[in-house]
Amino acid sequence: MVKPLMIALGFLTIFPCPIKMELKPTEMGRSMSCFTLAGAVIGGILVGIDVMLSTILPRSVVDFILIATLAIITGGLHLDGLADTFDGLYGGRTREEALAIMKDSRVGAIGVVSLVFVIMLKYITLLSIPAGLKHTALVVMPALSRWSMVLAAYLSGYARPTGGTGRDFIETVSRISLFIATAFALIVGIAALGWKGGLIFLLIGGITIIWVIYFHRRLGGVTGDILGSINEVNEAIVLMLIVGML
Repeated sequence: MVKPLMIALGFLTIFPCPIKMELKPTEMGRSMSCFTLAGAVIGGILVGIDVMLSTILPRSVVDFILIATLAIITGGLHLDGLADTFDGLYGGRTREEALAIMKDSRVGAIGVVSLVFVIMLKYITLLSIPAGLKHTALVVMPALSRWSMVLAAYLSGYARPTGGTGRDFIETVSRISLFIATAFALIVGIAALGWKGGLIFLLIGGITIIWVIYFHRRLGGVTGDILGSINEVNEAIVLMLIVGML
C-alpha cells in the first residue's frame, strides 16, 4: 500500500511524490485505493495546525486559516476543477460546448461565484462545529470527500473523446481499489463519529451517485475537473451533515 499512497499524496497534494519513475495508467487507478487515506493524512495535518494555533488565536481566525491551508495543501487543484465545472455547466448549452468551456484556463463569473459560495460554506460550517468535534470533522471531511471521487470515477466513463490525467484514473480504477477506499472511508466515519459517521458515509455515497447520474446525462461522463468539483462540494456537505447531527 506504500506506493499507491505515495502516488495518491503526490497527486492530491503539493507534496512531491518520492517515487521517481514513469507511472503507468494502471498505477494511477490503483492509487485511488489510497485516496481515503490520503484525505485522512490531509486531515491530520489540519488537526496539527489547529492544535498549534488554537491557543494563541481566536477560533474564527483559526478556522479561516484551516480552510486556507486545505486549499494550499491541495494546490487549489480541486477548487480549479470546481470553477471550471460550473463555468462549463452554466455557459455550455451542449455537451461539446460545456466540455470546451471547462477546458479553457480562464475562469468566468459563475466559476468565481461557485468558489466563493463553497469556500464560505465550508468556513461557516467549520466555525459552527464545537471544539470537541473539531478535530474529528477535520479528518472525516477530507477522507470521505476523497473517497467520493473514487466512487464517482468507478461508476463513470470519461466524458472527453481525448485523454488527460483524469482519464488515467477514471478508466483504470478497479473494483478492488474502490473496495479498499470504501472500507477505509467506512472505518474512518464510524471510528470518528459512531453510527452518525456511518450515516454520513451513506449519505455522501448517495449524493455522489446522484452527481454521477447527472453528469452522465449532461456530459456523458466525468472528467478530472468534475471529480475535483465533487470533492469540493462533498467537503462542504460533510461539514453540513456533522453540524446537522450535533
